Amino acid sequence: MKAIQIIRLVMIGMLMFPVLVTSARQVSHGVIGQDSSVVVVDDIRFEAEQFAIDPATRKATVTLSLTSLKDKPRELKINVYGTQLVDTARNAYYFSTLTMGRVLMRFEDRQNYLHYLLQPQTPAKLTITADEIQGEAIQLVKIVFEDSTEEGRFLDVYIMGSSALED
Repeated sequence: MKAIQIIRLVMIGMLMFPVLVTSARQVSHGVIGQDSSVVVVDDIRFEAEQFAIDPATRKATVTLSLTSLKDKPRELKINVYGTQLVDTARNAYYFSTLTMGRVLMRFEDRQNYLHYLLQPQTPAKLTITADEIQGEAIQLVKIVFEDSTEEGRFLDVYIMGSSALED
């Protein structure tokens, strides 16, 4: 009887191991509330404010609020070509323009990174536009940015628009 209980415990442990490893990875990278309209990654709070498509021009506009949760200012380095909008039909779109504070980047500028100095506890607006959207609404936005602890390592953040945000 004891042997069966030990085998059951080992089997349960083997089944739970991937879940525990995934949870540990998320905690170590500072991931909280993944796949929602508010996500915290690498001590930056990403919050969805607006997900809209202009029906006349088929231009999508996504506005996010980014807040550094650190005590000191930090550089944010966004990989602009990794940043994408995804519509309800699961079509992915590169940006037409990316605006953060006074920094404006256009796709045709062919710049790889947007650099911005985030001030502690001070929200900064990130506005992303994309043209020729085919779907009915933007479902999520993917932001790729550099890890603050390891230069050259990039993190992906997925922020979903809630039905209250969509126009």
